[in-house]
Amino acid sequence: MRKLQTEFESAGFKYKQIHREKNYAIYERKYIDSLSDLHYEAIKILSHNGMEIAGKKIPPSEYYPSSNSWGTSGYTCVSRKAACERLDRMIKEDIDNKAAADLKAERKKSK
Repeated sequence: MRKLQTEFESAGFKYKQIHREKNYAIYERKYIDSLSDLHYEAIKILSHNGMEIAGKKIPPSEYYPSSNSWGTSGYTCVSRKAACERLDRMIKEDIDNKAAADLKAERKKSK
């Protein structure tokens, strides 16, 4: 599987990964021509198992959340500390959701 780039440019911004743990990361984001005005993005790294678009095969890859999934898989933060706190909440929510799904599956199985 192709990993998500640690540095890239998109829509006038430069992104640099400053932290990653499993499928979660924090990226530093700034305007391409700016030395300051930093923001941080806490994201859940998404992936696909490969696809074909207009006859072109795309290998399995990780990808950055789209703007449509902002607020669930990605958040913009004004400080590195806020991004770390947001990332911790995202991880905890995913663990809690998995535990709830496992309990539901166990109840369904026992019926």
